[in-house]
Order: sequence, then C-alpha cells, then structure tokens
Amino acid sequence: MDLAYQGIHHILNGKKSTVLLWLWALSVAFSAVTSNAQEPAEQRKWIGWGAAYGSYEQDDLKAEEMEGITLELMASHRSFQDAMVLGKALLDTRFEHHFLDDQGLYHSVKTRVIHGYYSIGFGKSMEVLKSVEHDLIQIGGSLELIGGFGILQFDKLERNALGEVVHYGERFGTDFLVGYQLSIYADFDNAWTVGVKSAFYRNTLYVDYEEVEGRLNHIYSNMFFIGTKLGAVDCVPTRYVICK
Repeated sequence: MDLAYQGIHHILNGKKSTVLLWLWALSVAFSAVTSNAQEPAEQRKWIGWGAAYGSYEQDDLKAEEMEGITLELMASHRSFQDAMVLGKALLDTRFEHHFLDDQGLYHSVKTRVIHGYYSIGFGKSMEVLKSVEHDLIQIGGSLELIGGFGILQFDKLERNALGEVVHYGERFGTDFLVGYQLSIYADFDNAWTVGVKSAFYRNTLYVDYEEVEGRLNHIYSNMFFIGTKLGAVDCVPTRYVICK
C-alpha cells in the first residue's frame, strides 16, 4: 500500500505529469463546452505582435534575462451569451541573446518556438456608443486559461578569449505551453477590433547539450492586436428602421 502511494505521489509531483494533467483537464473542459454551447454571440479574429520576456540559465551559469518578440494569429476567439470564451490560435515566439559570463566566455543563444494553443475562460463586452449617427463602439475583455503544444528550435555558440568558437548547432524539440492571459479590446462598427493582451506562462524550454542542460524560462509577454469582429447587434433592420 505504501509503495503504491509513493508511486502515485511521485507521478503527481513530476513536472511533465503536471503539465499533461493540466492539458488533459483543459481539453476535457474545452470539448464539453464546445459540444454543449450555444452559437457564439461574438467572434473575433486578429493578428498580434509584441514583446516576450524570460531568462536563460545553464547548470554552470547564472540566469540571464532575455527579451524577444512574439507574434500571434488568432484563428477564432468566440464569446457566448453566458460569458464563456473559447479561443484557438497560433503563437510564434523568438528569443536572441548575447552575453559574457563570469569567466569571460561569450555566449550567443537563439530560440524560436511555434505553439498551437486553445484557451477557455470568461469575458464580457458592453456598448459605450450607439446611435443612428455614430458607429457602434464596444469595450470588452476576457480572462482565459491556455494550453498548447509547440515545436522548439534552438541554436547556441560559445567563443573564448582566444577566439576559439564552439558551435553546438541547431537543436529541435517539443514543448507544452500552459498559462493564462488577459485581453482588453475595443470593437468598432461591429466589424473591427483592436486591443492589448498580456499572457503569463509556466513554461520552461529545455535544451540538452553534450554535458550541460540549457533552460529558457518564458515568463510573460505583452502584445497589441488588430483584426475583425462579427457579432449580433440589437438593431434589426426593417422597412421603417435602417441600422448603421
């Protein structure tokens, strides 16, 4: 009995098992919601770009702060009448950093990871300006959990004081993305949307070298986005009413 308990405890405390459990729970919730949800009241699609922040460390190095870029293609961001929000997107994150360690060794680190992810959460929007003479303006926001899978590309070289270069070459791997995001947006004329988004991740990218392990911690990112919006409006055109 004690052996079985220790085995289960070990599995639940493993990082990879925790991530898989997170993604499994998210996929189950996403499937349940999509199979029972009503038609979306609003749907947005956008292209986003911004900055990504994190740190890089090795077994023999102290952590170095890194800053990169992030690009996003939101294929579908649906809001329902009950405030449920479901999202589906492609995320491209790139880091590049050059630094000297305490021994005077030069390091050049380049990383790129492309994730496909799903999100689920809650959101709401409200009209702030609507009249016959003016376009419809809405302000809204959402808070969502995210989970996805990505392909990692990593490249690193080192150069000592004598100019001797060690190039480790490209490494490829996979990654599970977990975290949460907060989005704030404004809709115009029920057709266009612009906004900002901050995402926070529990995400470490691992790269194995010949003798040491490199770890890039992707901590958070901020971005601006612009796109299109489709949604129901209160105004219904009739023979006597013209909607704008």
